[in-house]
Amino acid sequence: MKLVHKTLDCQLGQLDDQARTFWAVASTDQVDRQGDSIDAAGWDFANFLNNPVIAWAHDYNQPPVAKALELRVENGRLLFLAQFPTAEEYPFADTVWRLYKGGYMRAFSVGFAPLQSRVESRVIEGRAVAGNHYLKQELYEISCVTLPANPEALATLGGLVRQPLPTPRGAARKAPVGGLIDRLVTASLARRLDN
Repeated sequence: MKLVHKTLDCQLGQLDDQARTFWAVASTDQVDRQGDSIDAAGWDFANFLNNPVIAWAHDYNQPPVAKALELRVENGRLLFLAQFPTAEEYPFADTVWRLYKGGYMRAFSVGFAPLQSRVESRVIEGRAVAGNHYLKQELYEISCVTLPANPEALATLGGLVRQPLPTPRGAARKAPVGGLIDRLVTASLARRLDN
């Protein structure tokens, strides 16, 4: 079975500095940049709960940077309570914790095995896209990542909503990263349609 990764610019909430925890959104049922969507009611996370580690950038050769203490589906979203180790336990994980806490990172990604899906045609930013609608899926892992696929969510921390920076007058609407994402998505879709 093929492992799929889907990334979301998440919302952080209820940060507890002493326990080193916060609630975050791992996935939503919204259509992402690749034209895919994940039915939140279709998550099977029973096996994940046996080993609820949170990886760094889907790198399974490194120790996990956090663990999920709780996981639930609510209002079309997969939510989890992340807990990060102390600097003494794992210095790199402490760095990741501080990057989330400081608002420098906001994204998470889910790795899952599709159990049931269908292809749907959608229009995203004026482009026709054939995307997958995942109806049932087994959660394998959640990862801390830097580049989100889902541009809809805004991260919040301590009630402060972090808004995107305004586009300078005369500048293109898309940032250079948006162009990179478009090129990656286009290449990915081309490969998907060729297979």
